[in-house]
Amino acid sequence: MLLLIILAFFYGCATVVSKMINYRAAKVLGTWNGSLVNYVVASILALILLLFSPYLWSDLQACIKVPVYLYAGGTFGVIAFVLSIIALDRMKVFQSTILLLAGQLLAGILFDVIVFQNFTWIKCAGILLVTAGIFWDKKVTAS
Repeated sequence: MLLLIILAFFYGCATVVSKMINYRAAKVLGTWNGSLVNYVVASILALILLLFSPYLWSDLQACIKVPVYLYAGGTFGVIAFVLSIIALDRMKVFQSTILLLAGQLLAGILFDVIVFQNFTWIKCAGILLVTAGIFWDKKVTAS
């Protein structure tokens, strides 16, 4: 369990670093060209990892059998990426990151409700608390 917590922590760090590098690329290349560069490099890296995977052929068979709607993850990834670049252009990194977290929490709750029929008000209160903290920070730092 500790390993999973450490991995999740580093994933969060990598997400912020990635967002900042991609934001800089978008400033130099433009939003759409920066996005294209990001996804071309990611696709090449994924292909290299796939080629060195010992499960290459069984994985490809699974890709053929998977329902089509599961491929929407890439589409949502591109949308999230472009939205994060646009948001970073208009707000601080801290605010953007916290709003990203709040959005992920809300999406997680909605997913839990729709898929697992699991809902608690305490989860909603947590999201509202995080969001209120963002607005409080913005008000305090503006003065």
